[in-house]
Amino acid sequence: MKFGKTLVATVAVLAAVGLTGCSTGDDLIPPPPLSATAAAAGADSHSANVAPTAAQLEAMLNRAVDPSVPSKDKIDLVQGATAADAPMFDELVKMRKDNPSFTWNIGTPHLQTPGQAQATVSAVVNGQNQSADVTFVFDDGAWKLQRTYACGMLQQLGRTTPSCGG
Repeated sequence: MKFGKTLVATVAVLAAVGLTGCSTGDDLIPPPPLSATAAAAGADSHSANVAPTAAQLEAMLNRAVDPSVPSKDKIDLVQGATAADAPMFDELVKMRKDNPSFTWNIGTPHLQTPGQAQATVSAVVNGQNQSADVTFVFDDGAWKLQRTYACGMLQQLGRTTPSCGG
């Protein structure tokens, strides 16, 4: 699979944190200003009341595409994912390996409501800069890619997983 399919494939690896994809642009809403609480937090967030840091999201992304981390150990990166979804991470690792020049940038995450944050993720794919707002949720004590977002993006890619009803 190649990454040249616009932002769909871009964010599939990017925000990916496993099972992600892109946005059509119709649902992109500029994030509100960072709350004082979130702005004051320089360390990783382990609270639903403080947005995750860009470094936390970067670590999630790196873990999602790291071939040395077993796929079964990546399912906690996506809200509601199960062991049956693990093969999707193998595809992410392969996509990353097949596209070594692929680069990304994760913008400052913004707390939307307690337990939900959004970050703009941009990437250079085939020489073109693309971006999308990606939603994360605080679930079981950790920030994860929102299941609804991940499933919607997979659907745009023509893919599904057991957790998305496929």
